[in-house]
Amino acid sequence: MSTVRRIATGAAVVAAVALVGLAVPALAADPVAATLGCRLYFSDAGTGTSPTSWNDTFTLTQSPASPAAGQTVTVTLAAAAGVTNGPVPLNAGDVPVRVTVAVGGAQTGTVTLNQTAYPASAKAAAVPLGPISATGTYTATTAGTVTLTVRQVAFANVTATTYCSATGDRDHKVAPVDTPITLSSVVAPAPSGSPSPSASASASASPSPSVSPSASASASPSASASSTEATTAAETFGPKSVTMRCKTLSTIRDWTATHTLSMSPTNPGYGANVTITYTFDNGGKNGPAPITAGDLKPTATVKLSGAQSGTVKLAGPAYGAIAAQATVPGATLTGQFTAGTPGLVTLTVADILFDHPQVDTECNNGSDPVTGPADTTIVAKFTVKSTAATAAEAAGQALPKTGDGGILPVLLLWGTALLLTGAGALVVLPARARRRAALHTGLPTPGE
Repeated sequence: MSTVRRIATGAAVVAAVALVGLAVPALAADPVAATLGCRLYFSDAGTGTSPTSWNDTFTLTQSPASPAAGQTVTVTLAAAAGVTNGPVPLNAGDVPVRVTVAVGGAQTGTVTLNQTAYPASAKAAAVPLGPISATGTYTATTAGTVTLTVRQVAFANVTATTYCSATGDRDHKVAPVDTPITLSSVVAPAPSGSPSPSASASASASPSPSVSPSASASASPSASASSTEATTAAETFGPKSVTMRCKTLSTIRDWTATHTLSMSPTNPGYGANVTITYTFDNGGKNGPAPITAGDLKPTATVKLSGAQSGTVKLAGPAYGAIAAQATVPGATLTGQFTAGTPGLVTLTVADILFDHPQVDTECNNGSDPVTGPADTTIVAKFTVKSTAATAAEAAGQALPKTGDGGILPVLLLWGTALLLTGAGALVVLPARARRRAALHTGLPTPGE
């Protein structure tokens, strides 16, 4: 694919960016013709593949043109044509744009610009995706000359993210090089009698926050940052229909439901307790054996990647009684972790477990969800600020514990519905021993 390659249909449902606009003309800037280098990152991981070049005309502006210290400044990056799509058509909004702009000179830090609805309309294969206009804000803090430089542009498709920076082939995600798209302005001193602004647009912070047992941080920040750091829009998932594979004993079936994945707060400071909420509107169909109230419990595992890595266990309340052949109701699952490192965090539902005392069902994107599991396509993203969490964010919301460490298996109770041929009775086995026992009892597993 030329610059942005779509791997799976559908895109994250993204939140609107809340921007503070000032009624002051923007600083005019001459358009810059530039070539950026790009790489494609599947599941937003690895070192990137399929290097391409993006030739376009870019314009970087800010408003107000000459801010005073303490004012909020709106920064916009526009691109005239946009990147060229690859061989797969795109829906509107499939590839939200995220731009990292470095602040230098009298003030240092970074500003994140966003365009959540990109492309603006559905696009065919191999055509330009259209003009880009990504916007974000920072607070001017220090009088003097401030320089803005576009460091990195990301096209955040939920399955394959493309990162671009200065021309050349490299790992543009972790080692971006500043582009020639720059802008300089002069920040005036704060008006007499106004409160003194805080230090920087966005900088790294310096605590060593604790991380909950269900998630492990991969790095720790260092340095302090402004409490006025701009809000970055989260990319929640759904509600969207997703089909995955589920296995109970030896039986594999498809499960289609409408799924939603979100987080709160959506743009926290580091050290915040973040609650992940995952819902689906049905749990598939029960078999011919009724389920006793309290016996079936939905759980899930969410993987963290990006600025922080680890796993978070989610759990929902136990189901009530479920009749034979009835549809298992939907559920809302929650879990919590501590945001330990500033930056973009990706949440991926790895699998879903419908836990039963006698037999479990595991659901994910693998062809065999138990012996060959694969992460689902349910992916959400949010940004942890480089400012410390507020007291309310750090306190978070108390949630029930979801179990000890490790990744939960994910299972759905369909196989309990299956009768052994000629046996005349349902045979169920504890999940941990279900396949081993089948080998030693001489009994065929269901479906055989």
